[in-house]
Amino acid sequence: MQVKPKEPHDGQRPFVGALAIVLAALAFAACGTDSADDPSSPAVGSAFRSRALAVCDAAFEMKEAQGPFPYPDFNPTQPDPSKLPEIAPFLAKTATTFDTWEREMKALGQPPSGQAAWAELVQAVEDHARIAAEQAAAAERGDTETFTKDYYEGTHTQPELLKAANDAGVPECARVDR
Repeated sequence: MQVKPKEPHDGQRPFVGALAIVLAALAFAACGTDSADDPSSPAVGSAFRSRALAVCDAAFEMKEAQGPFPYPDFNPTQPDPSKLPEIAPFLAKTATTFDTWEREMKALGQPPSGQAAWAELVQAVEDHARIAAEQAAAAERGDTETFTKDYYEGTHTQPELLKAANDAGVPECARVDR
């Protein structure tokens, strides 16, 4: 007696055909993926990202070397004018760090891709450098109004910096201002 091969159930053939189509589509998509379309590839390109991270790491190290803010009870939203001259040297170091960070980011030039995202990140770093310099100068002068304005502006730009860093593919750069 000859054993006849078992026939697939009625619903099995369309499933096998659909599975073959899906697998073929996935194989074709994998072959045609460009690094610019790859979500794991940074917007600015991998080599440029490495250089940008080196700049951000150096700025972070400068900021960390400065140490924590030495006046834990100081309220930047209602600054004591008599304390501002004491705070000014610390803020001047922060301003120097941000100025160096901005200059080094700009020195990297343009990335091979993601130029708009990079421009937003460089602009956010530039904004931070400007605010830090203005706030340090305000502290030196004892100018509470400008000091407080700069504090709020700096707080407002932190999420912009984080978004720009994420969009460019270098989210680690945002830690310089944390």
